Formats: sequence, structure tokens, C-alpha cells
Amino acid sequence: MKENIGLSRREFIKATGAACAAFLMAGTLPGLVKPTSAAEAEEKIGDVLKRHFGDRKIETGHVDIKAPIIAENGAVVPITVTSDLPMEKDNYVKKIYIYAEGNIQPYVASSNLTPANGKAELALRIKMRKTSNVRAVFETSTGKLYEGIKSVKVTIGGCGG
Repeated sequence: MKENIGLSRREFIKATGAACAAFLMAGTLPGLVKPTSAAEAEEKIGDVLKRHFGDRKIETGHVDIKAPIIAENGAVVPITVTSDLPMEKDNYVKKIYIYAEGNIQPYVASSNLTPANGKAELALRIKMRKTSNVRAVFETSTGKLYEGIKSVKVTIGGCGG
């Protein structure tokens, strides 16, 4: 024979509903009641870069981005990033960061490297919400930062026109 412990499922649902209604009326859960607009939730690329790199200077050059000029499917945009920077024991690319500036959260991916990789290169498929820049930042073991930027047009509905 089962022993009745605590509330029944029906009593639990009623109590939970009453508690939620009380919170809503009191306005103590504004984030759940009032959805954040996309404009308010969208991160700016400058803020993301500042969070990742602080005030360190990011130089242009030494980074090549291969991506389609027009991506017919924004859900799977193929990109390859490479660099001519050395991959030696004391001077190598230690991390690659990828950003899609038009995404609500621009930071897409990163990869750690060692000199054993032989070449600073990363190929992947990323999701892009809309037409915008793809940015790759290479961080060296000496602390220097290099970036490359390429614009990619994302078509609506998969049509290349």
C-alpha cells in the first residue's frame, strides 16, 4: 500500500500557479513577464571584443578569411581562416576566435592551437542571422592580436538573387 506523502499532483499545480500569479502581480519577475526585445538583447561587436581582449590593440593583416560572397543558407556558412604567422616553439598562434557581427551574440567559436599544428588554420561552418561581417582574430603566444574581416551576404529563403 502506498503512503500519501506531501501534495497530490493537482494540489501542487494549483499551489505553483497561485505562487506564480502572486509574483506576476507583485512585478518581481520582470525579465520573465516582459520579454527583452531583440535590439536590447543584441550584443555589439565592440563590447564582445572588449570583453575578450580588454584594451589590447588588434592589428589588421596576417589573417585570410575564405567565405562565400553570397551564402544561400545562413544556417551553414562555410568559412576557412588561415594565417601566415609562424608556428614555432616560442612564437605561434595560440588561439583563433570567430565572430559573425550580425548575430544576436556575435561570438561564434574559438580554437586553441599549439606549434604541433604546423599551420594556423581553422575550417568550420557557422550560422549567420543576416548579412554582415565575419571577423577572425588570431592571438599569438606573445600576446599580439591580428584580425581579418570579410563581408558575407546572407540571402533570405535560400535564393541567390
